[in-house]
Amino acid sequence: MDIILQVILNGILVAALYALLAGGLSFLYSTTKIFHLAHGVVAVGASYAFWWLWIGVGWHPVLALFFSVLVAAVTGFLMNELVYERLRRHGAKGLGYLIATLALLMLGTGIILALFGAAPKTFRVETATLAFGEVNITVLQVWTIVISIILLGIFFSITKFTKFGKAMRATADNETVAEVLGIDTKKIRRWAFILVSVLAAAAGILNGLEFNLDPNRGVILAVFGFAGAVIGGVGNLGGAILGSLLIGMLEQGVVWFLGAGWRNAVVFILLFVFLLLKPEGLLGQRKQI
Repeated sequence: MDIILQVILNGILVAALYALLAGGLSFLYSTTKIFHLAHGVVAVGASYAFWWLWIGVGWHPVLALFFSVLVAAVTGFLMNELVYERLRRHGAKGLGYLIATLALLMLGTGIILALFGAAPKTFRVETATLAFGEVNITVLQVWTIVISIILLGIFFSITKFTKFGKAMRATADNETVAEVLGIDTKKIRRWAFILVSVLAAAAGILNGLEFNLDPNRGVILAVFGFAGAVIGGVGNLGGAILGSLLIGMLEQGVVWFLGAGWRNAVVFILLFVFLLLKPEGLLGQRKQI
């Protein structure tokens, strides 16, 4: 029983990180119809910026955190303005956006490798461990889960109850009608990228504090965030959280009982099953043709 509880706890921890990414990806797709896989490199870039400013330069961690989040927001903004909006003006379709976002993901990974090297880096953060029988959790892990829940709650409130959220939903439903109603859809897309990049920065920094920094981690974060969004139902924040929780539990269970080598394979199998049998996801709605 203690092993099962430890697996569940570990699953909740990684699910909290994946949910920040999956929620952002799902939100962006609803607003822009782009699966922004370069989201993963935004997250990793923020973690490396935080590491460099705090550990490398010696800034106060709060100041380093602020500038790292700012770096992520600016990066997301520039990706949209310099790449996606230009493609939109030239009438690009889904394949064009897919190629562009994969290129951005690889470019960002290459830049991080060039700046920081391939060797893993660590924050060397040590926190107390809370023991409940044979089940253990660190104070850092508790804060990771709490911060993720708070950020997702704020994100939900912004998209659900604010004027921006209403404009976003109108844009997602029908961009042409939204523009007729006076909504600046380009501005909505711009702020959508900034908002989800902040979530990505949080996921990347929390991931970096818990695990080692790895330049190639952006690919895994992007794919697992994408999987969480698809499994939960694209366009549904609750679905993204549920999908991420399912992936987190499955991942940690596989790591514990089968070994880490099976982790990615089993998650991809689960993604394929949903794409083939339930493409609308757990909480998504099947579109009528």
